[in-house]
This record gives sequence, structure tokens and C-alpha cells, in this order.
Amino acid sequence: MRTHRHAWLALYFVVFIAAFFTIESLTPTEGYWVTDLPLDDKIPFIPQFIIFYVLWYPLFAAVGVPLIIFDGEAFKRYMYFTMASLSLSLLFCVIIPNGQNLRPEDMEITGISTWLLSKIWAADTNTNVFPSMHVIGCIGAVLGAWDSRIFKGWRWVILVFSVLISASTVFVKQHGIIDAVGALAFAVPIFFAVYSRRFLTRKK
Repeated sequence: MRTHRHAWLALYFVVFIAAFFTIESLTPTEGYWVTDLPLDDKIPFIPQFIIFYVLWYPLFAAVGVPLIIFDGEAFKRYMYFTMASLSLSLLFCVIIPNGQNLRPEDMEITGISTWLLSKIWAADTNTNVFPSMHVIGCIGAVLGAWDSRIFKGWRWVILVFSVLISASTVFVKQHGIIDAVGALAFAVPIFFAVYSRRFLTRKK
């Protein structure tokens, strides 16, 4: 920590987790904005995608730890994007409580996928889903990987996993399609604030 002072920014995740579950506990169980759309009914329920869904958590480490060690400036930008986008998402959920009613009520535990999904549903309610913080985190991971030279060929691996993780949010019925699109809307202005000059300069 002495030689990599930027690593202190990672403590944001402790604050984020505490704030997220605090807001979850205060969100009303009814009367919130329901984000369901007719298009969500056409998206199949695929419990096996829960494997990709939970990869969201190690994805932060897969991008963040190498940046902490080898590219402090890129790590700062990665954290600035993550901190701004996730904090703005939490603020939105405080101002406009939201949720979805897409989870099937008759799901049976038939294997590791449905068992794991049931545990995720028990820990993470169907509220505060807009925008999808999973998708925002994946966007941040891709930007962080493309921002730094240390990833090189690994950028495409991170991109593929980020796409699969983002897709998993709707396949396991943790989010609706509007939640994923909303994540893009939240991410774009923060991208321009944090990364636009960096990418345009490097391109020149």
C-alpha cells in the first residue's frame, strides 16, 4: 500500500456493498416502479447461465488487481468510472425505487445451477434492478482492459466473458432488458468524462 497508494481506491467496494444492502433493506416491497417489458416474456429462462452471472464478482479482481500492480494510472481511471457509475446507480434506486417480477415462482431445485440461483435470489432481492449494476461493472471491465497495455490478448477474453455475464442477467431473470439498456445510458456520459480524452489521444 505504500508503493501503490492508488490501491486505497479499492476500499470503495466495501462502501458500495454496505450501501447496496442498506438500500435493499429500506426499499419497499411493493409500490415501486416495475421495469418489466413484454419483450422480457420472450427471453427464455436458462438457469445454467447463473455460472456466468456469479463470474461478475471475480471479474473485478481479474481486471483490478493487475492494474493495481502494473498500471496505477489505468487503475485510477477504472475506479473513477466504477465509483461514479455504481454510486449514481445507487442514488437512482434511492430516488426511484424499482424492481421486476420476472422470477418464475415454480422453479424446482434440480441441480447445481438451480440451487445456486436460489441462493442468489435469496441474498439479492428482485428490487433495485435499474440500471443493471452487473452490466455497468462489465462495461467498466472492458474499458479498463482496453485502456491498459498489460492485458493485450486478454482483452478479448475479458470482452467475451463480459458479454456472457451481461447476457446472463436476463437469462436468469435477475434483470429485465430495460435494466441492461439503462446500464448503457448510465455508462456513456461517465465514459466521456473519464475515458474519452484517453482513447482519443491514444488513437491520434
